[in-house]
Amino acid sequence: MSYYQSGHSTFQANAQNVTITALKCTFCEVEKPLDAFSKTQVMKVTYNPYAPPSYNNQKKHVSCKACTLGSNKSLRCMTCAKQMPLEQFAKTQRKHADRARCLKCMKKREEEDVWASESDSDDSGKWDDLL
Repeated sequence: MSYYQSGHSTFQANAQNVTITALKCTFCEVEKPLDAFSKTQVMKVTYNPYAPPSYNNQKKHVSCKACTLGSNKSLRCMTCAKQMPLEQFAKTQRKHADRARCLKCMKKREEEDVWASESDSDDSGKWDDLL
């Protein structure tokens, strides 16, 4: 005689074996199959046994691949106003796309001799008699 009878056991009584076959995109509000979403988005909505109950009970906002913005492939240089691929920009410049300068413009700026130009101020010579 078996000690564990089907239907009278507590084995996996708390298991969350809900299988998800489709998700509803928050932006386009269309229910789509799982392959229309990234793995990160699918993991966001699946049950997490280690998270607090409040996390698992709250509504999750997921977006399908069609509604998710793609990564930028190019930037516009603020100095020369040319649209160029990311490889033409330093990594630090890519972080601030609105004020990014291309490598050529940065090199040109570096090569400029700030001290070679004449003074912009008209007060040259005023301090000579005080010193």
